Amino acid sequence: MNTLDEMKIREFLPEEYKNLAICIFDCIDSTNDEAKRRWKEYRTAPCLLIGKEQTAGRGRRGRSFYSPGGTGLYMSLLIQPTAGLEDAVHITTATAVITAKVLKNFTGESIGIKWVNDLYLRDRKICGILTEAVVEPGVKETPAIVVGIGVNISTEEFPKELEGIAGGLGVAGSAIDMNELAAAITGDLLDYSKDMRDCSFVEDYRQMSVVLGKEIRYNEGDAQVAARAVDVDSEGGLMVELPNGSVKVLKTGEITVRPAE
Repeated sequence: MNTLDEMKIREFLPEEYKNLAICIFDCIDSTNDEAKRRWKEYRTAPCLLIGKEQTAGRGRRGRSFYSPGGTGLYMSLLIQPTAGLEDAVHITTATAVITAKVLKNFTGESIGIKWVNDLYLRDRKICGILTEAVVEPGVKETPAIVVGIGVNISTEEFPKELEGIAGGLGVAGSAIDMNELAAAITGDLLDYSKDMRDCSFVEDYRQMSVVLGKEIRYNEGDAQVAARAVDVDSEGGLMVELPNGSVKVLKTGEITVRPAE
């Protein structure tokens, strides 16, 4: 697993992305936060930001993302949709499929997706995805989007609260060149960003799901609702069957899904 290096990442990027702005930090609070700061200051996208370590890595709903130095890839890609946020509603699910495919190509391991933004290997979370819009009051220009991805590559030790939940890529991760991995994910994401209305990834998402057919619980306000995950719709929403037999579609960002106890 090589040390992250800007020039090495460029070597692995497709020719059309060789001039991509890339910033690598030995230690940073959060690559997502830095991407948002840079957008507000420079208004330049796309831009790739990578932290070798994060002191305040973030997940969904304000949760932290454990980001120790030297054992993972913590990256954020700052992009600007061509026609606005309505084009970007699928970006989290598309990113999950793109990242899972890239990791499978590198490791030979089948990576599962736990709706909506977590990647799993052997029942352990090995990657989290956090997408955020950079929306500023009074600013009329098309907002930017930050796509944050954290991959536990060789991480073996986790805080007590993550033991038995999080994991790394194990032996398969030890041979990964993180520069090549970052470039592969970035190139595929930049390709997808050319047309964010494209939903062709949904069938792959469906096949990679680790929740379909399982009893689950999801948050609705302050309450937990029991249901059965039955399908993924054409836009990446999770279709769940409620105890009364009715079907509801859960959309990105509205709920948290976890296995039933």
